[in-house]
Amino acid sequence: MPEELLLARRLELLGLRRPRALRVTDNRSVMVSLSPRGVLSIHRGYARAPDRVLQAVVRFLAPGTTRAMRRAAEHEILSFTPEDFAAGPPGRRRSADRPRAGDREKCERLEQLFAHYNRRHFGGGLPALPFRISGRMRTRLAQLCLRHSTGEPYEITVSRSHIERHGWPETGHTLLHEMVHLWQHANGHAVDHGPVFKRKAEEIGVVASARRTVGRRGSRERAARID
Repeated sequence: MPEELLLARRLELLGLRRPRALRVTDNRSVMVSLSPRGVLSIHRGYARAPDRVLQAVVRFLAPGTTRAMRRAAEHEILSFTPEDFAAGPPGRRRSADRPRAGDREKCERLEQLFAHYNRRHFGGGLPALPFRISGRMRTRLAQLCLRHSTGEPYEITVSRSHIERHGWPETGHTLLHEMVHLWQHANGHAVDHGPVFKRKAEEIGVVASARRTVGRRGSRERAARID
């Protein structure tokens, strides 16, 4: 079944009001958008997303959704990596995110920071997770990765460009942000940027959201956010 039809059928079954038109894209910066004319654009990989992710798409697009609910839905949407389930446009191949020299040392430094922050801010109660350095993160500085099937966290991914451009003080702050998300999960809260997140972030001195330049595309700088 073509991806457009599959997505349209699944979203309609989950309660989405039928848009005027639906088109699939390979845009890695804007995964889901609704134009003023009612045209829904969505990355083709979401055709293979679990129902909970598409339910978040429905909540994100629904009229009357509160700002807090929309932000929580956005986090759920972005927890899924649609590129892993899409071949992409003809003639384009997705480059592998291969480790580079120095990545092991970066992971060891992150592990040390994690242990320090865990003792200082969370009473040592957070479970340790493996770290991965990513050279392909374009819209995020870091991410607490959750399994699509169970919602369990399995790693923390950090942008290589973020570490190299902004240094360890800012990377440490980004790590703390992701550790607040891990604390949310460990304590039975939704992993989002809602009131629970904001209270805990304020308690330990974490900025709830931030954007940093991570690279350039031609003559234009490219920005990424803490997620």
